Amino acid sequence: MSDIRSLMTQQFENEIARTRQVLDVVTDAVLDYQASPTMRSVRWNVSHLVDVPSWAEIILKADEFDVAPPDGPPHETPEMATVADAMKALDKNVAEARTALADFDVQSLDADWSLKAGGQTLMTTSRYETFQMFEISHVAHHRGHLLVYLRMNGVETPLLYGG
Repeated sequence: MSDIRSLMTQQFENEIARTRQVLDVVTDAVLDYQASPTMRSVRWNVSHLVDVPSWAEIILKADEFDVAPPDGPPHETPEMATVADAMKALDKNVAEARTALADFDVQSLDADWSLKAGGQTLMTTSRYETFQMFEISHVAHHRGHLLVYLRMNGVETPLLYGG
């Protein structure tokens, strides 16, 4: 891989493949499991993992994302009713992310990108770092939560990194 677009695309595809491996063992029966009242449910983690790829276009083509804009409704993770619904949404969001990866301006990767809430800046980093943070690291983070919850429910989970 000689160029940054190819590298980013390959990293994204690798994370999506690992996420699919995990989602493939989730059943509707465990979706409402919640390890404690202060933690998110399996359903929320599945829904969030499916939603994050939809952020790729915002990260790669906009300069900011306000999760609770002062003049509009807040971003909410769409709740998936079933695992089948989640897989359909993942397919759609991944297709849109692939399109964004294929045609974004590579020269913009060093540009600042900001995450906001209610018009207030929560963080500003380069577009490239933001993509890595959310589309790679954040996905792995929530996939880890999901794997723990599945194991707590006796679900045999896949080996994602060899073994």
